[in-house]
Amino acid sequence: MTEPKDTAGSAGSALAFDFGENWDHFSRDLVDADRLRAAAASLGDLVGRDRIAGARVCDVGCGSGLFSIAAATLGAGDVLGFDINARGIAVARRNLAQLAPEAAERVRFQQGSALDGGFVGGLGRFDVVYAWGSLHHTGAMWPAIENAARLVDEGGTFVLALYNRHWTSPAWTAIKVVYNLCPRRLRPLPNALFGGLIYLATWAVTGSSPLRKERGMDFWYDVIDWLGGYPYEYASIDEVRARVEPMGFTLAEARPPRVPTGCNELVFRRQG
Repeated sequence: MTEPKDTAGSAGSALAFDFGENWDHFSRDLVDADRLRAAAASLGDLVGRDRIAGARVCDVGCGSGLFSIAAATLGAGDVLGFDINARGIAVARRNLAQLAPEAAERVRFQQGSALDGGFVGGLGRFDVVYAWGSLHHTGAMWPAIENAARLVDEGGTFVLALYNRHWTSPAWTAIKVVYNLCPRRLRPLPNALFGGLIYLATWAVTGSSPLRKERGMDFWYDVIDWLGGYPYEYASIDEVRARVEPMGFTLAEARPPRVPTGCNELVFRRQG
């Protein structure tokens, strides 16, 4: 789970993973003030606290709403989080009420798809558009990115986190399909099997314990999200840059993933 995922589309597919369910369990079990602070720290580091303070922020595929709430704690003036998953929206509203009720007037959550041009076109423009780990799960990543880019105001910041292209990516696509075809009662078996393998591989690559998660996330919920996360698309940093910059953006920063199949983090600035 690079974050138990923000889901921005593709709920109609029979194979689509129910990210809202995973967000719900994650939130009930683990989300607290400490995880909110960790989310806020990572958001401020990636976007820049000065760019968030007083800003209009849109969290595309907001999932549990943790990063929408984090933006409010960093001083954002108005925050909209949207997600195609209805259960995710309910979880986000519950987390807001529990973690930051004082920010309720500045944070709102709405169900909608990044693939719905009419919906996106009616949202207005934002100073910061944050799409972390969501648009590669829509089933149509490039159109979703184009729609999300329309939300960025002149001079604004567009944050994308997308799975990196790797030679194992096609194999992971097949694994995700099989996982979602697997009866729910049998899923604990691949969760444990792949979880152990991912744990060992991550430690070997990074030299540190995979249990030390950033962004307020959790390793084992990440495993479920990763195995189930279908639809699944991926792209290299250069591929994303070649698509986004012609839409009027400049790449300000690119952070490669800690592990090869993880998310590239890209920060674009809208010209003007």
